[in-house]
Amino acid sequence: MKLCVALVLAAASGACASNPFSTSVVSYFPGSNPVPGYTNPNSALGEPTRYTGVGVFPSAVTPFNPPFLSSEVVSIGVGGSLTLRFDQPVTNDPQNPFGIDLLVFGNAFYNDSSYPLGIVDGIVSAGRGQVDVSADGTHWFTVPGLPADAEFPTLGYSDLTDPYALDPGSVLSDFTRPVDPAFSAMGKTFAQLVAAYNGSGGGSGIDFASTGLSAIQFVRIINPLTSSVTVEIDAVSDVSSVPTPGACVVLGAAALLVSRRRR
Repeated sequence: MKLCVALVLAAASGACASNPFSTSVVSYFPGSNPVPGYTNPNSALGEPTRYTGVGVFPSAVTPFNPPFLSSEVVSIGVGGSLTLRFDQPVTNDPQNPFGIDLLVFGNAFYNDSSYPLGIVDGIVSAGRGQVDVSADGTHWFTVPGLPADAEFPTLGYSDLTDPYALDPGSVLSDFTRPVDPAFSAMGKTFAQLVAAYNGSGGGSGIDFASTGLSAIQFVRIINPLTSSVTVEIDAVSDVSSVPTPGACVVLGAAALLVSRRRR
């Protein structure tokens, strides 16, 4: 009986304790003319920025208000690249929401010509950067047609009502949950954006099934020599499969149930 409980608890612990964000920088080549002062690649490690501008102009990160400090994003100039490593494999999982395996967070944001109402009439700094993936850090495969920084811009909190909120929210968005790629933000209000994000923290959704890899552990973001702009990256994230986060609760409850039945 003790072995059964131990196995269930171990499964629960593994499901809940894994780190979904990149943990180390393998290499960084700034390229030509990265944004001055934004060349610390460690800024791309860990989870995306929820609250930006501390000490300068503090405010919540929303699709209209992206992270902007040099400690929050790293810039990749023309011809440059950033290679990040996860401490565990990121799988090509068909159970992931919308088939998306990986999320890339940058500092693209929605344009608001109705400021400060928060109505989307375009997106700024999106569609930039080539995404390459690798299982071993040596053999690389490009994910075609999916730029590193595109829709959907980061949303730090799921309970905000002000697109330019100065205070953080109380409900954290989920940075391992993608937005439905079929959603079109054009003309939408901030309230409609929050509803459509449905608890997600946004990010550019990457499905690497086309590479033929079943799992990867390295992500490389390249700003091609043909580019005329820079690419800014905040974080990369492994997408959680469905169900989440309830799986951890279920596993834990199963352990309790086994224990009680055997008493």
